Amino acid sequence: MNSQKDENGKLRRILRQAHQGKEKIEVDLCPEDLMRRIREAGPVQAIPSFFDVFGPLVWRLAPVVCLLILVLIGVLSTLNFSAGDDLLQMFMDGKEEITLAQLFEF
Repeated sequence: MNSQKDENGKLRRILRQAHQGKEKIEVDLCPEDLMRRIREAGPVQAIPSFFDVFGPLVWRLAPVVCLLILVLIGVLSTLNFSAGDDLLQMFMDGKEEITLAQLFEF
C-alpha cells in the first residue's frame, strides 16, 4: 500500500515532466500590443453563484425583519399574560382538587 507522501511525490514528478515537456508558444506581438488587446477585450463576465445573488437580498430584508421584530415585541409587551395566574394560584393553594373535566369545562 502506497503512502500519501509517495503518491504526492509521484504526482509532482508527473506534473513536472508535463510542464517541462510542453510546447513553447511564440507570440508575434510586442508586449505593448498584447497588453492593449487584453485591455480592449475587457473583463470576463462570470456567471454569478447562488451566494452572490442571495447576499444582497439578505441585506435588503434585514431592516424589514428588525422592524417586524420590534413591532412584535411592542405588541407582545402590551398583551395581558396574567390570565393564567389564576389557574396557577389554584394549583399552588391546593385547597381544592381540580379534575381534568373541570379544568377543560366538559
